[in-house]
Amino acid sequence: MTEFSIWEKLKEELSQDAKIDQKVYNSYISKANLIENQKNDYTLVVKSSIGARLVEQFLPNISEIIKKYTNQLPQIDIITNEEFKKQEKINNEIINKVATDYEFSFEHFIHGPSNTLAFRAAWSVVENPAQWSPLFIYGDSGLGKTHLLKAIEYEIKNKQPNLKVKYITSEEFGHQVVEAIQNGSDAIEKWKKDFISNDFLLIDDIQFLAKKEKTNEILFTIFNHFLENKKQLVFSSDKVPDQLNGFDNRLITRFNLGLTTQIKPLDLDTALDIVDAEFKTQGLNKEVPEEVKNHCAKFYANDVRKIKGCIRKIVFWISTTEDSVLDIDLLNEIFKDIPVVNLGILNVKKIKEVVSEKYGVALKTLDGKVRTKENVNARHVAMYLTREILGHSLTAIGSEFGGRDHTTVMSGIKKIENSIKAEKSFKNQIEALKNKIMSK
Repeated sequence: MTEFSIWEKLKEELSQDAKIDQKVYNSYISKANLIENQKNDYTLVVKSSIGARLVEQFLPNISEIIKKYTNQLPQIDIITNEEFKKQEKINNEIINKVATDYEFSFEHFIHGPSNTLAFRAAWSVVENPAQWSPLFIYGDSGLGKTHLLKAIEYEIKNKQPNLKVKYITSEEFGHQVVEAIQNGSDAIEKWKKDFISNDFLLIDDIQFLAKKEKTNEILFTIFNHFLENKKQLVFSSDKVPDQLNGFDNRLITRFNLGLTTQIKPLDLDTALDIVDAEFKTQGLNKEVPEEVKNHCAKFYANDVRKIKGCIRKIVFWISTTEDSVLDIDLLNEIFKDIPVVNLGILNVKKIKEVVSEKYGVALKTLDGKVRTKENVNARHVAMYLTREILGHSLTAIGSEFGGRDHTTVMSGIKKIENSIKAEKSFKNQIEALKNKIMSK
């Protein structure tokens, strides 16, 4: 018999029980709900604390009636509606957190040629804590650095619960340091003690702590403790350690002590695997034509979040539009106002080819050290378009153009941006180049 049918039978008998005050029955018992938590363990939810006290008097009667149908004397707790809602909210938050954490597990990280080394490095610190400390993962935004840090956190919490692990963004880390400092020396020491009690410390987007002198002093202290006590540090950043500005040299040196690995922009096959996985998550994979999957893989494929955003927009569209046929024509309609970057065709090499042809310079000089006006301008234009179209970081662009420093890249891009603002004809020229590249 279900808890609903038990409760209906129970109410029927209680309404006829001479020992039950009819006012209590009508006001509280008849409007209560019985919930079975596990076998023979029940919660009776009533509307108020007064009702809970009144109904409690009749628990023996309620227990005996339940026993008639289950052959066991039950355990019954009485709580109010308000208490139940609070508990339900907590339970939902726990469930949602577990689901979110699992989404960022190693199992859900799609890896291929562009990110396998970073994936293996992250997994290695789980298997062999402190062997590679610190682990420093760098790469452009949206490629999976946060996923790997959270996967480490998830794996340690669920497989090695004897170890303490702390994941934190650099923004939250900085905020906590400032708050502790404002509360005095005792507060900062208590805060540091709490942090160094962890076996794993994972700090996301460390570049945002640049030029925060006091915060970096405290980070340095924590860093030393972790190294001296053979604990695991993991950092993510958009740049390699040596290209981080605004950090003391002694911190940069320590960032370089362990293992540094890059997550590169997605290759097409990995992007397709991500598309497949996301459509499966949405319950649509078998219904999606290959041409649609290919289109999605090429849609903003330099950012995993944008691939997922693309798919979710498709799912929303077909779930809210009658008679939608999921094909390439529908995709063109959905994304008609959004430019598509075709990863299957478009790359830095294509950008260089179009630019070198336009300005009449040899392709190899874009990576070389030739300093003629024509070559320098063409190089700057190619760097600007790489940033604009592919969204690569300054560091990644520097490595694509002969290993140049990111400050050199930034300076070149800035010159092009200034020329675009100052000269309409040059702006039109750049737009024409951009359109030519993206239509190739």
